[in-house]
Amino acid sequence: MSIRLRLIIWHSAVFGAGLIAFAIVVWFGTRAALIDHIDTGLIRQADGLELFLEKETRGSGLAAVVEETREYSSGLPLGSGVRLYDDSGALVFANPMVSLDLASREPATLLVGASQVRALTRKVSIRGDPYTYSLWRSLDETEGALVDLRRVLIMLVPAFLVASVAGGWLLSRRALRPVDELTAAARHISLSNLSTKLPVPRRADELQRLAQAWNEMLSRLDDAARRLRRFTADASHELRTPVALIRTTAEVALRQKRTPGEYESSLQRIQEESRELTGVLESLMELARADEGTTRFILEPMDLRALLLELQPQVEPMVRDAGLTLSLQTPQAELQVAGDRSALRRLILLLLENAVKFTPSAGRVSLRAAQHAYTITLDVEDTGIGIAPAELARIFDRFYQVEDARSGKGAGLGLSIAQWIVEGHRGRIDVVSTPGVGSTFRVTLPALRSPESVTVHDDRMVGFRRPSDK
Repeated sequence: MSIRLRLIIWHSAVFGAGLIAFAIVVWFGTRAALIDHIDTGLIRQADGLELFLEKETRGSGLAAVVEETREYSSGLPLGSGVRLYDDSGALVFANPMVSLDLASREPATLLVGASQVRALTRKVSIRGDPYTYSLWRSLDETEGALVDLRRVLIMLVPAFLVASVAGGWLLSRRALRPVDELTAAARHISLSNLSTKLPVPRRADELQRLAQAWNEMLSRLDDAARRLRRFTADASHELRTPVALIRTTAEVALRQKRTPGEYESSLQRIQEESRELTGVLESLMELARADEGTTRFILEPMDLRALLLELQPQVEPMVRDAGLTLSLQTPQAELQVAGDRSALRRLILLLLENAVKFTPSAGRVSLRAAQHAYTITLDVEDTGIGIAPAELARIFDRFYQVEDARSGKGAGLGLSIAQWIVEGHRGRIDVVSTPGVGSTFRVTLPALRSPESVTVHDDRMVGFRRPSDK
């Protein structure tokens, strides 16, 4: 069942129920008002009869009272009557002559043949003699008016209900027209044209917010698709080169008989390219696992200063072989952080390898760590080629390499992995660079004041165990 049909059914059902309730209230309310009007008239007539008999009755005796009652009854409206009883309850006068039981002191409904009347009974003393009288008024006119009203209501309710269904259909059609337009536009959007936007209604309502939300989602999907296509193209390009070199080296070696030394040289080159290819594939798989959230960092209290001192003897040969000098500056006190030791170790190595890669011979690479109030910073500074301002925003993109670095080794994944590790530790990585002067990468991590202050911020990406949990 469509939304339009459900709207019409619900609208018509609610409107129809409201009409029926309104008609019932109108009918009973009108009936009550008319009867109340008759009752008020009966009470006034009773008061008038008592006053008339007290003032107009001359002498005493039943005949005088009956004569004055007859005179008063001649002025009653059509459809009304009076009955007079003596002290013994015998009927002594009736105008008109109808069969009617004694009513209560308050107005009540009685039957006179097949008709209904409203009647009341009162006792009165005239010249010391007690009498009882009843005044009544026919409800025929009232019932006739109510019958006419009921007939009108019975005719109007279906007519208004039909009008309600028609109005509901037109209203739902007009209200849902933007939905049809959005649906038609959405059906023409595919992976190849995610940049297409849905029409946004001009009115500031729910449909406008829905269209805006869909357009924002399409923008995110388009951006993700562009990055995926660029990632796929870059990955294909990076993988094609080592695969082509491996294949070419093998084909050249197999074209003719060669000496053992030449075969060994070819195999060494194949080994180098295979190692390069393996590194790219491992980096891709690691980033893919990071995107899926399947890699967890086990955060536990550790001393970042101790890790830097431990890595210093390992990285010095790499820096020295590149013709560079390395300086390490750390405070004397421990630098306590909540971190994954192996992940932070790889982070430092990635940043140092990046600095060595883009620093000419005779340059300098500096590694500095500092304690602040609530954070710990780690700076990796070099005197390398620097990065142009226009390229700073993209250096953490996967496979992106600055123009001056495209001829060097690497696939452009190191900084992407470094950024992922920092974000997994709830930190931040920033870069400041001047072309021809050098670059400084700063990693900012939350400082750990005590092991009990370590908390898990995201169970999907980060886990934590205290030393007692080992």
